[in-house]
Amino acid sequence: MVNRTINQESEIVIGTTPSERIRWARMQKGWMIKTLAAKPGITTACLSDIERQVTNIENTTLRKICIALEQPIWFLGCFDSMPESTFFQQLEKARCYHGHTKLEMAREIGVHIRMIFNWKAKDPCVAIKTKFFIYLQILQQI
Repeated sequence: MVNRTINQESEIVIGTTPSERIRWARMQKGWMIKTLAAKPGITTACLSDIERQVTNIENTTLRKICIALEQPIWFLGCFDSMPESTFFQQLEKARCYHGHTKLEMAREIGVHIRMIFNWKAKDPCVAIKTKFFIYLQILQQI
């Protein structure tokens, strides 16, 4: 887990929120807000709101920003601090690490989206869990 630390080269706080980390990564590149906003095709007002924590960032927008900044989605999204003690939490964390929406995750693993939400209350059987090991492996790679 990345805590508030100082990057020795630039003396900029990395941060513990997506907003802070996006600003940090943008400043590391020496870019102004309008420079970054132009790359994924979002407005400068939208990016400014994200950096000031006025609005929440959508996963699809975060993916585009990550590509532009050449940063992993788990880092900019602060997904490294998500809990993973239950199967559902592991699945949610893996979904975020993949940068998927819930619908994209359901399609990727071949289940209906409603089935995933059922697992929040009750873990699926072992036979179903084994199907998702490949999807969950991303948590071991970081």
